[in-house]
Amino acid sequence: MPALQRIQHEFGYLQREALERFAKDAGVPLYRLQGVASFFPHFQLTAPRKVTLRVCRDMACRMAGSANLLRELAATAGGQVTVEGASCLGRCDRAPAACVAVEGAEHERYFLGRSIEELKEIIAAAARDALPPHDEDAALAVDCASWRIDPYASEARDYLAVRQALAARDASLEAATQMLRQGGWSVGQVEQFRGAAVRQRRVEFTMEPGITEAVLAWQTESDWAKGGTLGGWADAFLEELKAADLRGMGGAGIPAVQKWRDVRDAVRDARRREADDRAFIVVNGDESEPGTFKDRELLLRLPHVVIEGVILAGLITEATQGFIYIRHEYAEQIEACRAEIRRAEQLGLCGETASALGRPFPVSVFVSPGGYICGEQSALIEAMSDRRGEPRNMPPKLETNGLADLPTLVSNVETFAWTPCIILRGGKTYADEGANGWKGRRIFSVSGDVQRPGVYEVPMGLTLRELVCGEEYCQGIAGGRALKAVAPSGPSGGFLPAKLTAKAGLPREHVKNKTWQALAARRGFDPEATELDVLDLELELNCFRALSPTQALGAGIVVYAEGRDMAQEAVNSMEFYRSESCGKCVPCRLGSQKFVSLGSHLLEGRITAERWRDELLPLTRELGKAIELASICGLGRSVPVPLRTVVSFFPDDLAAHLSGSPEEAPR
Repeated sequence: MPALQRIQHEFGYLQREALERFAKDAGVPLYRLQGVASFFPHFQLTAPRKVTLRVCRDMACRMAGSANLLRELAATAGGQVTVEGASCLGRCDRAPAACVAVEGAEHERYFLGRSIEELKEIIAAAARDALPPHDEDAALAVDCASWRIDPYASEARDYLAVRQALAARDASLEAATQMLRQGGWSVGQVEQFRGAAVRQRRVEFTMEPGITEAVLAWQTESDWAKGGTLGGWADAFLEELKAADLRGMGGAGIPAVQKWRDVRDAVRDARRREADDRAFIVVNGDESEPGTFKDRELLLRLPHVVIEGVILAGLITEATQGFIYIRHEYAEQIEACRAEIRRAEQLGLCGETASALGRPFPVSVFVSPGGYICGEQSALIEAMSDRRGEPRNMPPKLETNGLADLPTLVSNVETFAWTPCIILRGGKTYADEGANGWKGRRIFSVSGDVQRPGVYEVPMGLTLRELVCGEEYCQGIAGGRALKAVAPSGPSGGFLPAKLTAKAGLPREHVKNKTWQALAARRGFDPEATELDVLDLELELNCFRALSPTQALGAGIVVYAEGRDMAQEAVNSMEFYRSESCGKCVPCRLGSQKFVSLGSHLLEGRITAERWRDELLPLTRELGKAIELASICGLGRSVPVPLRTVVSFFPDDLAAHLSGSPEEAPR
């Protein structure tokens, strides 16, 4: 993958002769290079025109008029210029987002919130080799000084959590060596034990069988080395993660401690079997879900907490290498992380000669060649393995069989970023910072029809109303309009209406739901009520799983004001999934195209109300179930959700596109 990126940077595309030379030198068949390169949108197999302008066409950018931009700018295409649509560029808070790729440049340049006239001038200037200054992410005003995720807000960034873990590890080693000395071991034997234990048994000297057995006991917390003061020294840190109830921030919400324990146990099992005991830590920074851009700010402004989280994970799970996987559109973030890695290497906390760690632990940035599907963790691992980014069938889990078929911990950027704070301040302290009885804090991206879109750190359990309308957050709906819909998890969570009712949205027998009863008590509404203002939902995954019809709460929230056509928004979301489907499984590959075709016919007014009711609506339900049941990964399972929620909650918007339509479309 890095070789393909180097070739493209040198020639502006993957030149055939360069590919052939690399294939010969590396002993890799040319068809494999072409098979991988043809999968990822970043790679160009033919020479591009001098200037390529890409305009985001998803969610917030579409709401800001990107479809009109593309239509108007199409007239400028030809000659030296290509104009095309693009999937989410990660700048939803400054929509519409556009990027310009100029022949010979390593990275695209971003122009955000620009008018048609401005973009035309930018294209013309680029063609004259006079591209104007672009809109940098670093120049955006983001108030992250008060974010509690950074324990070093007013102090030197000295990796204190890593040093605390090292102190615990070294104390356990000292306790072990004391026991061995008392058992009659010589100074030389003890020093051999100490060096081999820290270096994970990869040593350059031959050890006596007794030393080998002692190292294995300490590294696997077995026999004489059981207990928190010996081989179980890392358990105290895992207990802090458990007390914090830290969960994956990518959407699934899996407890972090579960993944960390699984990887550590897999490493220990490999050692007992005298197998390869390497393991990997991977930060999933492939933030490509429309409406989601929080990791962009973490990687750019707080890379030290992300990298410290990686080193902590390496120490506690005893992994041997770390990677930060970042989408190629985040050039500033890539450089910020690389700079911080260099600083951590100078401190001896990572690298091939991590002196403070006492063993090698290289950390590097892996630049993604594009594709929303690589946000799925097994597809990400496939891309890192120089293969097409297609999801794996599981089991086995990545925690036992990940990168290089070895134990691999893959988690979201934010999950790693919270770990230093939790270790330094305590898991219970983090948990107690939640609101309304929920635990912890979380970072959300908010875009769409709000006064102040952006990235906000909030206590778990804050109401959606406080986030959308609060003065310290989004400051209300743009233009003073009423709320029409909320996408709580980009397109994958569908669209929730302003009011959830017992007939449409609330779970069956909702008044008996314990989460409903607790919410009613806190919010002060009648527990026998038959509707719920969506803004009264509290921002916590378990709350949404209990009361939201799509049970989804992601990192990206998109707000829609009255006047938006939700049928159009649903078709746009389905087009995104169609474009980003990896094509590996038939239900997703064909099903997403069928949904888009249906949506196109709907918006063109080619479907009658009668045909929709009697034929197509039942068909969409059947097709949606088939896709959900048979797709390999979450992308396929998300395809039917946008249209399904529009059918359920916005029938009038749907009816407006049906020819010969009655007043309301059938649900």
